[in-house]
Amino acid sequence: MARSIPLDQQSIKRQNRRLILEALRRSGPLSRAELARKVGLTKSTVSSLIQELLDEGLLDEGKLHRLGLGRPGTRLEFRTENALALGAELGVDNTQVTVLDLSSQTHSEWDWVESPSTSLSERLFKLADQIRSRMPRYQKLLGIGLTIPGVVNGQTLIYAPGLGWRNQQPAASLEALLGLPVVLENDANAAALGETFWGESQSPLVYVVMTTGLGIGLVVDGQVYRGRLGAAGELGHWLTLTQQGRRAADVEDELSLRAMVEQYQARSQRSEGFWGILERAEQQDGYALEALENLAQQLGRFIVNLAVTFDPAEVVLGGAGAEAWKWLEAPLRKTVKELAFIPEHADLPVRPSAFGHLAPAMGAAALVLQRFLANGGTRDWSPPISTLGIRPTIGAQFARRT
Repeated sequence: MARSIPLDQQSIKRQNRRLILEALRRSGPLSRAELARKVGLTKSTVSSLIQELLDEGLLDEGKLHRLGLGRPGTRLEFRTENALALGAELGVDNTQVTVLDLSSQTHSEWDWVESPSTSLSERLFKLADQIRSRMPRYQKLLGIGLTIPGVVNGQTLIYAPGLGWRNQQPAASLEALLGLPVVLENDANAAALGETFWGESQSPLVYVVMTTGLGIGLVVDGQVYRGRLGAAGELGHWLTLTQQGRRAADVEDELSLRAMVEQYQARSQRSEGFWGILERAEQQDGYALEALENLAQQLGRFIVNLAVTFDPAEVVLGGAGAEAWKWLEAPLRKTVKELAFIPEHADLPVRPSAFGHLAPAMGAAALVLQRFLANGGTRDWSPPISTLGIRPTIGAQFARRT
């Protein structure tokens, strides 16, 4: 078992700053007295740390308020322009960008269509240009979170099968273009973290991304499980039964939006894609409804397998597939209930992501803000000093900057 490293006075101060910032992030504007009660620190300690945060421009004094018979106090809140993080998702056929602050407010959001054949370097140049043109003061960002649908180990992209990218360093490239720290993550992992960072979720949480492919992200006690090389969660590439020496098919060859569309088109002799199928389902088209019911049943069986693999407290469905939730929910729940290995899994909570198509980009921004908070609200990009930073981590570490 890994041993905790004793903290020096500066590290303890960062810990206490983190407690204050986390309390403000989760509870909104609070007075010094309220903060002292919430975080369990003395009023003098809180006042001293608050003054530091005010001097650094991270906090602002808010409105006066009165509690009981004492003197009125001022509530403290984030100065949002100094607490911004940008999240960017490089999808197979689009790029999505969002800018958020520590109060969960969205400051900017935009996207554009891309070709899967575009090189990674071209994608990064365009992303950097977009950030410069849309954010004249982008240098004030705390950092950039970047997600890609592939195997990510530290700051290295090992393989993105849908894009054909191998052994690339996108974080370092984007840092060189913009002069800002960049953290790289798999899209499903980032989306899973975003569910826990921006909302209230149970642990362990499994996040299922259903798009043209299939993947999952797993978060345990606020930490992403990545595995040794960052390949944990690539369950779309589980192999099905082998066929006389030939390579077995991947699970996502049968369970994905791509597979559903192919099956629908073969049965109906029509040409609609996923969104067209949803439109046909709204019109009660039998082929569309059948395709969605089959998808729900396959997804239900997949979730039953996830239940005995990870025993999660909650499963969240994300990606474009979540947009079909109103058709998927009933047959999915019925399948889980019928096939659950133990009775407790029969009613396993399953829900669509609260953040829709923005989930990976929002998760990417959360990676930056989580790092910032873990370091006590400083821009120091060294390993974080926090309860998360001194306990054994799960899977690959976030690479240390030199």
